[in-house]
Amino acid sequence: MRKFNHIGEVIFSDDFESGSIGDVVKIANNKWDFYLADDNGDVSLPDEYRSWWYLKVDNAPTNEPVTFTIKNRGWPFYYVPVYSYDNVRWFRFNESEVYQNTNKEIVVTTTFSQSQVWIARFYPYTFSDLERFISDIERYVFFTEVEVSGYSQRQKPIYLIKLTHPHSPPENKKKVFIHARTHPAETPGSYVVEGLVKRLLNNSPESALILSKHEFYIYPMHNVDGVIAGNYRTTPKSENLEVQWKYDPLDPLNLIDGLPLEVNVIHEYARNLMTDGGPKVSMALNLHGSNSEPDTRPFFFPHFGTRAQGYSEVESNLWHKQLFFIDQMAKYYGKDMLEPTPDEGGSGFVNGGYPEAWWWANFKDSVMAMTMEVTYDRAGYAPDRITQDNMRLIGESLVSAIRDYHEFTAENSLASYRSKIKGTVTELEYPELYPPEAQDELKK
Repeated sequence: MRKFNHIGEVIFSDDFESGSIGDVVKIANNKWDFYLADDNGDVSLPDEYRSWWYLKVDNAPTNEPVTFTIKNRGWPFYYVPVYSYDNVRWFRFNESEVYQNTNKEIVVTTTFSQSQVWIARFYPYTFSDLERFISDIERYVFFTEVEVSGYSQRQKPIYLIKLTHPHSPPENKKKVFIHARTHPAETPGSYVVEGLVKRLLNNSPESALILSKHEFYIYPMHNVDGVIAGNYRTTPKSENLEVQWKYDPLDPLNLIDGLPLEVNVIHEYARNLMTDGGPKVSMALNLHGSNSEPDTRPFFFPHFGTRAQGYSEVESNLWHKQLFFIDQMAKYYGKDMLEPTPDEGGSGFVNGGYPEAWWWANFKDSVMAMTMEVTYDRAGYAPDRITQDNMRLIGESLVSAIRDYHEFTAENSLASYRSKIKGTVTELEYPELYPPEAQDELKK
C-alpha cells in the first residue's frame, strides 16, 4: 500500500508507478534513514528480495547538505544511486557524495539544486516508459508488429514486439525469442531491449538484411504488475516468475496447472512457435540484472561443459554453442567489458523451473537458450559507471552477435565450433554471493 512520509516540511512519497520505500525516519536536522520495503510488504520473502527503492522528495532543502542512509539492504555491495529533477533525465550522484559505512549501509550526503527531486537505487524504467517506447516504434510499420499477447493477473497488457522483413521467405529465417523484466526492478533488460530494437529499426541496409534473415519475438516486460507495484523480484502475489516454468515430466512441452498467468502467456507463445510447422526458434535469451560487486561486468550463464568433463555429446554441443555466442558478443561489446566464461557451466539449472530448463527438456541443443545478467555499477566502465546508453549499446551488440552466430551455424559444423572457440574459455567463479544464499537462482 502506498504511503506518504511527512517529516517536518519535507515530504517523501512513493505513491507513483514503480515507487517503493518502506519507511523514512528523521534522525537529525536534514538527516534521514531510508528503510527498504519487502515486495508487497511480505516479510516472509528472502532478504535478497529487498533491494529496490525509488521515491520522490518535495520541499527538499536546497541551501545546505542533506544526508540519507539506506538501511536494511538485502545485498552487501557498494553502489552509487541516481537522482532526477524531472523524473525523466537521470544522473548518478557524485562518488564523493556516497560511501558505505561499517554496517554495509549506503550513505549519501549531497546538496540538491531544486526542491523537488526523485531518487532511486538505479535508473527506473516503468510500464509507462515501455508504452511510450512502443508508441515510438510502431511508426516503423514495415518491419514492426506489436500485439498484446495476453494479460497479467491485474489485467495489464503483456506486449509482444515482432520484428522481421515481411517480404523475405519465412522458411529461410531464424527465429529469436527474447524476454526481459521477469524480475521487475531489474531495469537493465529494458534498456538492452531498447538498444536492440532501435538497432534493428535504424533504416540501414545492414539492419534490413538482418531482418530479412530473422524473426525477432520480444517480450519487453514479463512481470508488468510487479513493475507497476515497485517490487524488486516478484509479482504482487509474491511469486518469483523466473522459477515457475514447471513442466509436466510426462508431457514436458506443457507446463503444470496452477502457474502464474504471466508465465503461461509467454510459455504458450513459445510452445506455439515450436509446433506451428514453420521454422523453429533457434535462440532464446533471458535478460536480467545482477546485484554484484561494483566492478563486476555483465555476464552470461552458459550450461554444461565439455565431453572431457563428463558431459554428453548433446550437452557439450549446447555448451560450445553458448560459448561461441558469448565470444561474438564480446567481439562487439568489448572483450574487456564482459566477465570471462566459466570453466564449466554445470547442470543444476535443469531442475530449477527456469525457462532454459523448459527449452532444454524439449529441444536440447537445437535452441541456444541462455540468461544474460547486466550489472548496475561500474560494470567495466571504471572510473565511470554504466549509463542508460551503455545498456542500449549492449542491445545493439546483441544484434551483431545474433547475426554472426546464425551465419556461422548455417555454414559450419559443430567440429568447427570447437576449433574456433579453442582457447577463448577462461576461468570465472561467478560473482561472489550472486545470488547470496539463493540457490534457486544460481544457474549452474
